[in-house]
Amino acid sequence: MARLEQTQVLEGHTDRVWNVAWSPKGDSIASCSGDKTVRIWQRQVTTDTWICAAILEETHHRSIRCSSWSPDGRYLATASFDATTAIWEIQGSTWEQIALLEGHESEVKGVAWSSSGSLLATCSRDKSVWIWESLPGNEYECVDVKQGHTQDVKMVCWHPKGEVLVSCSYDDSIKVWIDSDGEWECAQTLAGPGLGHTSTVWGIAFDREGRQMVSCSDDQTLRVWACSFDNPGQARCKLTATLSGHHDRTIFSVDWSRQGVIATGCGDNAIRLFESGQAQDAGHQQADGSLASSTFCLAVTKQSAHSADVNCVRWSPSEPGLLASAGDDNTVKLWLYTPDPDTVCSR
Repeated sequence: MARLEQTQVLEGHTDRVWNVAWSPKGDSIASCSGDKTVRIWQRQVTTDTWICAAILEETHHRSIRCSSWSPDGRYLATASFDATTAIWEIQGSTWEQIALLEGHESEVKGVAWSSSGSLLATCSRDKSVWIWESLPGNEYECVDVKQGHTQDVKMVCWHPKGEVLVSCSYDDSIKVWIDSDGEWECAQTLAGPGLGHTSTVWGIAFDREGRQMVSCSDDQTLRVWACSFDNPGQARCKLTATLSGHHDRTIFSVDWSRQGVIATGCGDNAIRLFESGQAQDAGHQQADGSLASSTFCLAVTKQSAHSADVNCVRWSPSEPGLLASAGDDNTVKLWLYTPDPDTVCSR
């Protein structure tokens, strides 16, 4: 039987924990909270436990909603309800704030670095997505502002292999943005009857190759999309699966492990894991030009994973099966997933 076992509880935040983010090497975790701080957790090799190595504070004056590491692990971006995004740099063993990005008119809900590290995206309650370019001398320039969404933008996520940006919103839609001769354009909107979510889209995540994307929503479903960005200036995402009937409340967070397991964090305080039944074929182009459908099954439900809403779930980029979660109970928790090798997903 597949198992999800708690390995450690990381305590210290004095308000809800909104988000957790693994460093690229998987040796550090950043957690951000309604207490206006970011905590950096590091693993102690000798005891195999995680401790708080640093607290980033006195920069944001409202809740910190999201954080994102640069691909080289040198910088951390933090997005806050105070309408700013701070950039921090690790200098030896000390974190220093080196930039503050301003311009959003309301709460910044999400921040994400591109895979190259040259671009940063932020999104806000002001309905906009901003794209920033990293310049020499710790300077950041806004290169475009996109107003395509009609409501609060909940999250931004870059494609793992290239400069394709995806955003999701309170307007029930997902938008795919691509660079077209220096200007970012909406290449596709995933929304509408029979295709998109029917309520707020809270989160999105790509698989390790970027051929599939999963989204989660207030409508209590997951949607899996096969995505192709092979042609320059074009994006093609097609709905290949809808996972319904597994969640009782809003799904706030979703993540896709490098081993192909989807994790969700839900308003019913549970964490659920889904295994793919067609890991080799889903999202691949077939002979007739269509994209193969996806098949998934529920592998584990961990009830009462937190004592309140599970706001975020994130897989370790380096250790298979290691999952971090953040909750309204002010804690970060670490979990280890052990799959059942005899179980085959056939639904």
